[in-house]
Amino acid sequence: MLAQGSLPADDVVRELDRELPGTQAAPLDLSAPPPGSGVLLIWLAADASPAVLAEIVAWASGHGLIACGADPEAALAAGFDDAVVGPLSTRELAARVRAVHRRVHRTTPARLRYGAVVIDADTHAMWVDGEPHTLTAMELSVMRALVRARGRTLSRGDLLDAAWGDGDLDVSERAVDNVILRLRRKLSRPDVIQTVRGVGFRLSDE
Repeated sequence: MLAQGSLPADDVVRELDRELPGTQAAPLDLSAPPPGSGVLLIWLAADASPAVLAEIVAWASGHGLIACGADPEAALAAGFDDAVVGPLSTRELAARVRAVHRRVHRTTPARLRYGAVVIDADTHAMWVDGEPHTLTAMELSVMRALVRARGRTLSRGDLLDAAWGDGDLDVSERAVDNVILRLRRKLSRPDVIQTVRGVGFRLSDE
């Protein structure tokens, strides 16, 4: 649990630690390596800029990330795995942490291949035509779902279920479009991800 500025109240930390033993609180320091290997709750100002959100995502690569307090749409577009705003029960926040942890650490074969794409689940690395790409945990989850589909078209709902899971969490299908947009900007071959109009997305088999 990290924060820019003031950390959450001590009673929030204590309640979360009862739900999630081992919860720790610390100031957000982007000049130091991120702590541990689990899920990071990042407390942010409501007006946190897209540049700040993107910097945090890059810094925390390989960790699950939940933005607390920032604009949810902006946080999801930047690459956070989940975003919450407003007062939340400790139980719901703990449920979101567990859901993100399951997505990030989901058991999968060491390497997945389809067409030009290779994913190494152990190192969270991906290659397209042999060129390495650095992805956020959420981007990797979406690519993993597309590779597993082996060219079959996945709807936005399919990708929500496969990458986000836990349908009771409030994540809209627009989050899928944001992730696909970011992936196409990163990939050496953006056309690897194909849009099937009115249906969803698939991977090219070339």
